[in-house]
Amino acid sequence: MPPAELARFAQIPLAWAAGEEVDLRIWAVVVGLGMALLAVELARLGLRARRASRDSANREVATGPIDNPALGVVDLDLAPKEGNPHDPRYSRYVGPFRDDQRTDERPAMPWRRVACPPLRGRVALVSLFVGADGVGWSEEEVARHLAALDRAARWMEQEAGRYGASLGVGTAEVYFQVDGETTPEVDMVVAQSGGEVGLFEADMTVRALTLMSRAAAELGFRDAVDFVQEVAARLPGSTAAWLLHLRLAGRSFAVPLDRTELDGVGLAFCHARQANFTEPLIRPPAPRAAVLAHEVLHLFGAQDKYGWPLSHFPPRTVTRRDVMRLDTERLSELRVDPLTAGELGWTP
Repeated sequence: MPPAELARFAQIPLAWAAGEEVDLRIWAVVVGLGMALLAVELARLGLRARRASRDSANREVATGPIDNPALGVVDLDLAPKEGNPHDPRYSRYVGPFRDDQRTDERPAMPWRRVACPPLRGRVALVSLFVGADGVGWSEEEVARHLAALDRAARWMEQEAGRYGASLGVGTAEVYFQVDGETTPEVDMVVAQSGGEVGLFEADMTVRALTLMSRAAAELGFRDAVDFVQEVAARLPGSTAAWLLHLRLAGRSFAVPLDRTELDGVGLAFCHARQANFTEPLIRPPAPRAAVLAHEVLHLFGAQDKYGWPLSHFPPRTVTRRDVMRLDTERLSELRVDPLTAGELGWTP
């Protein structure tokens, strides 16, 4: 606007105060423009305040107000059992389970497909070791896998504490072990896992639950549901999370409650070594605490985040260190980022 026009606008209020006749239409336009600019500036200030509040909340989450004590080994009153010579904290259930051992009152169980429970309170990790190709798990191999599972449990407690969530994760004192069958022939299908699309084994969920059912029968239980119920009844005050350790190489995955085909039965299906497809085990089993933690978190609602670019997620909610991406298998380099924490019920 030319300087002369600006000077004329500046003289309008003075002329009006002196009682002179003025053209208020021009002044109204100026005032309206000023109010619009003021509204825009107030909106910008409000947005900055909300961002500052959110960033402050994220910083408070990162500091962690709760130091969750280690739950450790969780007692499981089930006999007969034999101690593991490589780690006396754990014992193998010998069985078979008898009818006179059945509990009078079983805990309430989700007998239909339900949403995954939040990862809070007390959680007991129960392990079932299944052999393959005529070779069972050795006591040393079992002990090393339970030690890795214990590391995963400590890590989950620490991560929950960063978000102010009260959580104790322990490994069950008693583990279960059965012989397996030969490596099966499987059909392949094109499917999606996380952000990746490729060839995957068909009916993986059915296969995992079938192994669980056969193991239950071999140990003396009526079926997989009966197996899960009787163990849960002996873990009062704790949520039981099952891990089936198969002595084969292959792709580990989880069958949470919202995907199960046996009411109330969910489990993490963990191979002895990681491979794209199921195959005989050539080298000794290699426990990976990061993979175990990743699969356990699936049972409580965490979703895969690998295969997607970070721009796929809301800003500052997922980083390359998120455990559900598994960009590395070093558990010490991984964490639970805000989006995964929300899925686990640790944040609103």
